[in-house]
Amino acid sequence: MSIKIRKFRTGGYEVDIHTIAPDGTPIRERVKSPVTAKEATKRWAVRREAHLAEKHGEDGCDCKANSPEKEEDEVGEPKLQVASKYLAGWVEQRIADGVPSGKQEKQRIEDHVVPVIGDIKMQDVRPKHARQLVKALRRAPSSRGGTLAPRTVRTIFFTVKQAFQDAVLDEILQSNPIAVRREDLPVIEDKDPTWRQGAVFNVAETETLISSPLIPEHRRVGYGIEFLTGLRTGQVSALRWGDYEPQVEPLGRLVSSVSYNSHLKVVKSTKTRAVFEVPVHPTLAKILASWKLTGWAKRMGRAPTQDDLVIPTINGTHRDVRKALEDFHEDLERLGLRKRRHYDSRRTFISLAMEAGASKDVLTAITHPRPKDAFDLYRTLAWLVRCEAVMKLKIELKEGTLVRLPRLAVAAGGGDVAETTGAGGATPAPGKQNPPEPFGSGGSGSGGV
Repeated sequence: MSIKIRKFRTGGYEVDIHTIAPDGTPIRERVKSPVTAKEATKRWAVRREAHLAEKHGEDGCDCKANSPEKEEDEVGEPKLQVASKYLAGWVEQRIADGVPSGKQEKQRIEDHVVPVIGDIKMQDVRPKHARQLVKALRRAPSSRGGTLAPRTVRTIFFTVKQAFQDAVLDEILQSNPIAVRREDLPVIEDKDPTWRQGAVFNVAETETLISSPLIPEHRRVGYGIEFLTGLRTGQVSALRWGDYEPQVEPLGRLVSSVSYNSHLKVVKSTKTRAVFEVPVHPTLAKILASWKLTGWAKRMGRAPTQDDLVIPTINGTHRDVRKALEDFHEDLERLGLRKRRHYDSRRTFISLAMEAGASKDVLTAITHPRPKDAFDLYRTLAWLVRCEAVMKLKIELKEGTLVRLPRLAVAAGGGDVAETTGAGGATPAPGKQNPPEPFGSGGSGSGGV
């Protein structure tokens, strides 16, 4: 089986295909490519070879690669495919290429795009159909109630636009018909514009999450890393002991260059393909030291090596991000804390550090290390400066006996806290307005830093 591509005498390219049918019949076809670009011709030739090997037999084939008469030729005339067929092939290729959002794109295309433009031939799709799609998306119901969020509408629209742009690059279409006026798309805003105000955990809540004996130790370690480094959950799941450099001064260093994808179950590059170098907060250093010395070995039955995951499952595999979210919500409920997203640990790290006086530019270098221009490639923020920013964050481990009490009104510092016994075991009266100190006295208050 082979494919040869050579320039055609009148322009374009000629494809010479040698293949074998399932019954063993040798097949050869020489034909001019229906597309003119060389890369597009290569892709067309691969599809054509697969078609020949599958459809041809002893009696030959009466189909023609460039036949204009056959409107539904699945290989020879891709522009005559209906949009649903092209989009299905496009998104399957995305999934095969390991695109993290591939499966979600497939679901959204099937649920929201195919019902609107799926039956239209690729060559017949026009901008008016794109506007119809946007209108349908803005009315589409959400599984969470109401209609799709503006951000979701835009994401689906630009996914379809990208698919049709690939059709242009493959010379299936001459131009991209997925175009609308700017005002046709919804403005990017949260479906609930008020949720971000309560998305940050305050100091007391953060200390409770990383200290409470009500939470299994391996999960407390995970929260310590997430809340004190700003790393994403997938990055934390991929951390190995070899990524931790405790000997670095003045603070140890965590290096994160990969992330675990729970959908594909593979380790991939980080979201921005950047390498994160994060100073290890003194409190996190204590957590990691204790975990490595006793906790990890107690859970896994042996001492950890440099190649071991910092927070493995009981089977030694990567934490599933979705399971971690379920555990997170379970722990919040157990502590009497308000339900929030797991990703809010990253928001909390940035917010509390800025409130404590850390520079936004320094925090950006820690949490979003993506070069934006050529100059950034030659500039590296001094390690000491990063360490100083992280040390401004006043988060400590607390010790004491946790008492689960009904929630009180949220104090001015924001958020909910779990109450603990104070001196003599007494608990605050329900009418008190001052927020309780988790795990004994001498803490950081209700959220100040």
